[in-house]
Amino acid sequence: MPVWLQMISALSSALLSGIMGIALIPFLHKCRFCDPDPDAEQNQDSETVSGNKLKPTMCGILLMFGCTAGFVLSYTLYMQFMGADRTGTDFQSESTALRLMLLHGILFGIIGWVSDYVRTVLRRLESSETDLLVILVAFFTNYSFLKFYPEESVLDFGFFQWEAGVLSVPVRAVLLTLFWHSMQKPEQNVDGADITVSTVQLLFMTVLCIAGKQNLNALYALTSAGACLGCFYWNLYPAKCRLGQTGTYWLGITVPLICLHHHRLDIFILYLAVWLIDFLPLLFRKQTLLSLLREDGKSPMQRIMILTAFALFCGVLSVMPEHT
Repeated sequence: MPVWLQMISALSSALLSGIMGIALIPFLHKCRFCDPDPDAEQNQDSETVSGNKLKPTMCGILLMFGCTAGFVLSYTLYMQFMGADRTGTDFQSESTALRLMLLHGILFGIIGWVSDYVRTVLRRLESSETDLLVILVAFFTNYSFLKFYPEESVLDFGFFQWEAGVLSVPVRAVLLTLFWHSMQKPEQNVDGADITVSTVQLLFMTVLCIAGKQNLNALYALTSAGACLGCFYWNLYPAKCRLGQTGTYWLGITVPLICLHHHRLDIFILYLAVWLIDFLPLLFRKQTLLSLLREDGKSPMQRIMILTAFALFCGVLSVMPEHT
């Protein structure tokens, strides 16, 4: 895939998501689609909206718009100038999977938007029972979608392969749901953690997809990363708009889907480990790693850098086999 197409893919999605925020953020604020700022009480200089310690949410709309529009443009250019063989079995299989991934991600984004609306406008907070119900809904949604993806009965963990047979779909659905759920916690602890780590992971996935000749998956990963880059100004601490569940639901399913369709579960597990390292302290302290770091006096940017550094480490490990 030529460099010019990669540049257009990333820049177009970044510009579209970033520029749209100029109109969307004031609209969200006006409609009171706002969450409390988790750091406002501890950091008096934390940026607030009109001094009311509320920040607009649903910034994930920018991600979804930038990625979808950027990908449509990139896909059109790819088909026009790359001369792809549309009749080939591999191309048709990859195209089918990609259309399903786009629909899969948009559906989760819509579910996240509804959840944000209920929380911010109707002021109904999620209980533990509701959280469990959402996880079950996510699992069965993943399971239903995976039934339509190109069949993949062999699960490749890098160091061994498992002929899972009929268990392939439920196992992958469980892994997708675990990745998605683990990614929900950081956004509630510090602005910018989810989008920063996801950008790193998507860029590494772009490299892996290009190396594996999965050009359409590479375009999708690159436009997703570009959309994240375009949202940095709006979401990075101190955020002018938080991702909300619209963004974390979309990112939480988009990143693992791209990993999963690289057909290497060892890479999937490496990227999942980035979120599990934040999530696992909940089992012992009932707090995430980012919450514990905040108690230790770490600034929001320091917390983001610690999690991102681990994401970079896992990303390097994921690409090493491709270059050795």
